[in-house]
Amino acid sequence: MVLLALLSAMPAGSSAQNSSPRTYPKEIRGYKIERTAIEIKKPDSKNRNSKNDGQTEEQNVSDSDVDALIQFGKPQLARVTPLGITFKVPIVVAPVTQKGRVDFLMFEDMTVNDTSVQIDEYHRAFDLPNKNPSTLRDPLSFYIYLPSAVLAAIGNWSDSKAIWPVTGRVYVFGKFKKGLFSFKRCVPVELNLTMRNPLGK
Repeated sequence: MVLLALLSAMPAGSSAQNSSPRTYPKEIRGYKIERTAIEIKKPDSKNRNSKNDGQTEEQNVSDSDVDALIQFGKPQLARVTPLGITFKVPIVVAPVTQKGRVDFLMFEDMTVNDTSVQIDEYHRAFDLPNKNPSTLRDPLSFYIYLPSAVLAAIGNWSDSKAIWPVTGRVYVFGKFKKGLFSFKRCVPVELNLTMRNPLGK
């Protein structure tokens, strides 16, 4: 039963997800896939540069740290129906070193508290921040399908873990600048986050 999984610990799939390099399609909707199209800004970049050569530093920042690009803020309960629960969740974008504008976000294989969730594509363009993390004006909607009775389902979710694991993938479609050139790319971001249970007391 789905709700029994809510009382379990962090899913084993979370560590397995990152145990080996993931392969991606070469292109989605006319956007070339490139993990290194975005470079996350590091607050201690000067110290890191002094300890590593340029090639190693760029690999560390732009490839492995790109998964820090998208984070989630504090979720809020938006709607309860006989079929499920809808949450509104703020999207927090980490600062990057270059200019860029995101056209839209697409989510894949998303789970919240060990349960699959449906997330519509986020079609609200925004500029990438360069100095500080930025919370997007419009929150994301999470829909969690609960096949059992609503009152019982909400009770089980309320009494489950205070912190929920969130895993999945977000494809960031946009136009990014590197040097003097701008290019159209899709950056896959692997999510392995936590968020506070909005139903908890």
